[in-house]
Amino acid sequence: MRDSISAGDSITVFDIVQYHYCPRKVYFLRVMEVPASIRRKMEYGRNIHEKEERRMTERELVYGFRHDEVAEIIQDLQIDAEEIGLRGKLDVALKLENGEMIPVDTKYTDEVIIQRQYLKQLFAYALLLEKQFKLNVIRGILYFSKQKETRMIDISYENKQSILRDISQIRDMFSNESLPRGAPPEKCGYCEVKKYCI
Repeated sequence: MRDSISAGDSITVFDIVQYHYCPRKVYFLRVMEVPASIRRKMEYGRNIHEKEERRMTERELVYGFRHDEVAEIIQDLQIDAEEIGLRGKLDVALKLENGEMIPVDTKYTDEVIIQRQYLKQLFAYALLLEKQFKLNVIRGILYFSKQKETRMIDISYENKQSILRDISQIRDMFSNESLPRGAPPEKCGYCEVKKYCI
């Protein structure tokens, strides 16, 4: 077990996503430091993301926006917001001509289903963009690459506050080093840490 994990450690957006899939994943990965294998789906996602970057300028629309509406496309934006203890790397941040910033997260799934952890990820990215650019982020985009479908998601103040609560709960888990509740068993099939789980 790692001695240096404390309540003050930075939480990653990945931690929040995993926490809402199953809190035990975060416990095993961060507190117990079990090795996580790279899943085929993750590797596929990386390859598709690189292709999407190249195709962006060739498309008529950029995630649903005309090219003349988009001031800048920022790829792979790493943000560390120390004041809230959160860090993460956005696939894409769109800066519109009107000054609005929109986080974009690409999903590589067989179905266009908006899952809770996808929303949490988008809310966390919105919070990071706010801290980085000092503006209010009110919407984000989930892009389903396989289906080439875009979903615009409204993001409220309460959505972003929920991320601050998540950060606090995950920090408490780090401090207490106690095994949290697990997800429903149907989620265990794809879990890369299931062999460590009780």
